[in-house]
Amino acid sequence: MDALERKLVRADTFLWHLVNVGVGVAIFIATVLYMPLGSSSIGVGGFSIDPFYLLVAFAVIYSCWTGIDFWRWYADDDSG
Repeated sequence: MDALERKLVRADTFLWHLVNVGVGVAIFIATVLYMPLGSSSIGVGGFSIDPFYLLVAFAVIYSCWTGIDFWRWYADDDSG
């Protein structure tokens, strides 16, 4: 693989990681804007669950997970 191909692959991987982190952030922002706390609830058995808590937890966990993966990839700079 020549230098240009390595740079293209590195740029593609960088954008892939960046988009994955962005998805988690976008889910968090959309949840806060469009489904604020207490706006709706889902009845499950004898109690109700507010989807806000599930979506926020998912968004934070996903953002952290992909952010850590992004950081590991970025710190492992073997492009030289």
